[in-house]
Amino acid sequence: MESLKRLVPYLREHRARFLQACLVMVGVAALDGATVYVLKPGINSIFERKDPRLLLAVVLAIPAIFLVKLVLVYAQTYLINYIGQRIAQRLREELFAHLHTLSLDFFWRSKSGEVLSRLTNDLNNLQQGVQFVPLFLVRDTLKVLILLGVMFYINWQFALIAIAAIPMAGGVLAVLGRKLRSSSRKGQEVMGEIYHRFQESLQGMLVVKAFNYEAEAAAKFKAESDAFFGQMMRYFRATALSGPLMEFLGSLIMAAIVYQAGTEIFQARMTPGDFFTFLGAFFMAYAPIKNITQTNSQVQLALAGADRIFDILDEKPSVQERPDAVRFGGLREGVVFEDVSFRYPGRESWALRHISLTVKAGEVVALAGPSGSGKTTLVHLLLRLFDPVEGRILVDGKDLRDYSSQSLRAHLGLVTQDTILFNDTLGANVGVGRPGAGPEDIRAALRVADASEFVSHLPAGLDTPLGDRGLRLSGGQRQRIAIARAVLKNPSLLLLDEATSNLDTGSERSVQQALERLYPGRTVLIIAHRLATLQNAHRIVVLHRGEVAEAGPHAELLAKGGIYATLYRYQQLEPAEPS
Repeated sequence: MESLKRLVPYLREHRARFLQACLVMVGVAALDGATVYVLKPGINSIFERKDPRLLLAVVLAIPAIFLVKLVLVYAQTYLINYIGQRIAQRLREELFAHLHTLSLDFFWRSKSGEVLSRLTNDLNNLQQGVQFVPLFLVRDTLKVLILLGVMFYINWQFALIAIAAIPMAGGVLAVLGRKLRSSSRKGQEVMGEIYHRFQESLQGMLVVKAFNYEAEAAAKFKAESDAFFGQMMRYFRATALSGPLMEFLGSLIMAAIVYQAGTEIFQARMTPGDFFTFLGAFFMAYAPIKNITQTNSQVQLALAGADRIFDILDEKPSVQERPDAVRFGGLREGVVFEDVSFRYPGRESWALRHISLTVKAGEVVALAGPSGSGKTTLVHLLLRLFDPVEGRILVDGKDLRDYSSQSLRAHLGLVTQDTILFNDTLGANVGVGRPGAGPEDIRAALRVADASEFVSHLPAGLDTPLGDRGLRLSGGQRQRIAIARAVLKNPSLLLLDEATSNLDTGSERSVQQALERLYPGRTVLIIAHRLATLQNAHRIVVLHRGEVAEAGPHAELLAKGGIYATLYRYQQLEPAEPS
């Protein structure tokens, strides 16, 4: 019932159209009752009165009723489909927007294919339920009530026999409903695994091919596909059982009615018109009753989808904005890490331990150290993708958590090793961080990133579509586009996480020089494994196992003969002296 309650506000937005649809459904149900009722004078005019004029009137009335019904059925279907599409559209947009408010840890612990399954498969099931359940439930319930009214008007004793099927149908629905809900939810969970497996193989096709992993990947997919088949067959077994059970119950009721009606006609207490009208009403009521029972399976499928959609909408970001958060206007004093410790959600080991570090405004600070020492984690904390577990980060003397995240990130520029480009034009990808930037601004940023030359040779220039994940460009070209994106943003704090890692030696030198021209007037935090690119930094901070091991200028660290000097000598292909 919780999911049903939460769907009510979405339906309430369209209550005017829903009311119109219900009124149209009343008209459709009334016309069904009228269609049955006109049979009585028609049959009596044939068998008893032999009145040709009455017969002609009945014959003309039947297609007239169906013509009006045609218009009403079209209207009800259009209105219900409109409501279903609108509700699905709003939920889809809310899901997409809500996913972008969640913290990064949600995406680390969630499978992307599972999330995609909820955005597509579950939402589609819910949409089908919203569109067809009211149509069948409201319209067919009204039909049953009106046809029962006709039956009671003709013969109330027979009508009582007919409605005996209702409690029996309710019992069938109650028993099957629990099984339908359980199996449909489990089936949708398995479908999420199938989506994930598809996406994983498509994105990792290079590794699959290179390591001859095709057979193993197909075997794992088959196992999950078999699991989905098993769950859905449980669902379909329950669905398939409801129809025949209702037919059997209906046959018992019909047999009782035919026997009783035959007795009444033999004793001249009932006319043939009454009998055929009653029987017609019973048969016309049987179809909507059957629809209502089959609607139960659609309801359970839709509710299972709603449960899984609302599970995501109920997710809360672990990084919370403070109600009194202030806007960040750009770095003026500097950044201070005060005894900061952090570990990623779900992990036992610490990524950072008791980090105390000061970065003054206008200073260029490099972070060096072995892989896994916590360099990128510091960048994640500065972007406020996570909050420290212990300690705090001060920006211009104020706790980072006191600023609104959006205004903070507006003044931070980021270039990472893993370049993310969108399936859009080259110009749009460069302009991601600065909406409304003009072509000249974009071209200037491309020149700084040493990308203007290859862009000028593209057939459509800035309007060149880059394809999925920017795969129409080489790795080095994608990296330069990412650098141009950060340059265009004109940030006060520039974060470079292996920004030149995918460039060849010549391009790296060129881009490095271009980046260094940006350093004056900005605070820069650089992460690089190629230590030769860090020599011009004001300070180099060396991290080891999440702690600050040493810090100082390049020459001073070399003279110390510590971790930095050892790493540097390895990269220079010189034998390292024991420290």
